[in-house]
Amino acid sequence: MNLFKLSWKNIVYRPLSSGLSVLLLASGIAIILITLLTTKQLDDKFENNVKDIDFVVTAKGSRLQALLCNIFQVDTPTGNISWAKSNSIKMYPMVDKAIPLSIGDNYQTYRIVGTTPDYIDLFHGKISEGEIWSKPMEVVLGEGVATKLNLKIGTEFAGGHGLGESTHSHDDILYKVVGILERSNTVLDNLLLTSLESVWVVHAGESHQAKGSLEVKRLDDSTSKESIMTLDEFKRQDSLDNIAIEKSAAENHDEHAHQDHHDHSGHDHGIHKKIVNFDSILKTISPLDREVTGLLVKVKEGAKAKISTSAYINKMKDMMGADVAIEMQQLKQLMAPATGIMEMLAYVIMTIAGISMFIAMFNSLKDRQYEISLMRVLGASATKVFASILIEGLYIALIGFGVGWLFSHLGMQVFSSYLTEQYHYDFSGWVFIKEEVYLLVGAILIGIVSAIYPAYKAYSVDLSKTLSK
Repeated sequence: MNLFKLSWKNIVYRPLSSGLSVLLLASGIAIILITLLTTKQLDDKFENNVKDIDFVVTAKGSRLQALLCNIFQVDTPTGNISWAKSNSIKMYPMVDKAIPLSIGDNYQTYRIVGTTPDYIDLFHGKISEGEIWSKPMEVVLGEGVATKLNLKIGTEFAGGHGLGESTHSHDDILYKVVGILERSNTVLDNLLLTSLESVWVVHAGESHQAKGSLEVKRLDDSTSKESIMTLDEFKRQDSLDNIAIEKSAAENHDEHAHQDHHDHSGHDHGIHKKIVNFDSILKTISPLDREVTGLLVKVKEGAKAKISTSAYINKMKDMMGADVAIEMQQLKQLMAPATGIMEMLAYVIMTIAGISMFIAMFNSLKDRQYEISLMRVLGASATKVFASILIEGLYIALIGFGVGWLFSHLGMQVFSSYLTEQYHYDFSGWVFIKEEVYLLVGAILIGIVSAIYPAYKAYSVDLSKTLSK
């Protein structure tokens, strides 16, 4: 007599009651696993992204917002701070590093961040292809951006203003991809990194600056007076200096090249790429008008350094320093109730699943007493009968865990696609954690405990009384 086959047939014979037990157990397993997978991956990202940062220095506002925007790149800036004034923080004796960030533009909703190469080093990023930017409007891509947007070395594109859907594009100046980073499983993977100068050049003369219209100033060589013009006016004037060069280059084209140009006009329609002198534009922007969104500060070793730096930063006008450790603790406290409720709900469902299994198996004994008695008459011992009921509980537990495990990972994969689409953060449904083993053991225990009493009742069935009916 094969007890495993017999137990399986008993489960299949009761599809509704067995299916309900499996569904309830699977639901509890799935909810717990999705919660654990999300929490584990969030904790890993938190640790990878903040481990070398002590303070975030920004314009005054919400400290938590400053952290989310400047470290995790999932919120909007609190405002801009003066680049010249923020440099005093970098020079403070207790500060080891102060890395500037300029945030405000995007390309197809992926953020363009103006910074220095130290930002890449902060997250231990490495170049996979190409090189680090060396001049304005050159861009280094995170591996995730390069893959998702299919950008290659040498690709040119126009950034758009804003951090979500662009309100308008900076079509007059193009970024050029010069490098692609290796995957680092940090915030770098989904960013487009460029120099601070790139951001200043692109935004010069725009009225949306925090201080109002950032006008481009230029000194007239013939007078000591200062003339003020917008960036577009400056470009028109600056381009006059290049007209002779462009005309000369055009006149040197032979007739064949000219004809070939018309033959391929479908590609560029005869439009010449505008030459922009970035150095000239930068010289017209006063250092007092240059701004950044924030600084990522790492202090030197020792508790005294952190306390001293915090006091120094927060005494500065129009700036604040958000302590990363404190804000991270607050962020986790804000998340804790949601994850706690999910886990509690899952445990309640699993408890109900255990009760459902017990009731289903206990009720089935009323219909199976004659069957159990016949098994005993045919030579099955009471121990085998007891074991067959336990195996039924074990089967239901294993099936419930398997279904719940599969649903949790598939569900996490679907959820991760949404997170990647909305927040450009990479999560995965195919991450495996040690808690899954604990859940498997827990599911088996639920199955066995739920079956013990029905198994005992089957074990102690009165053969003579049952067969006499």
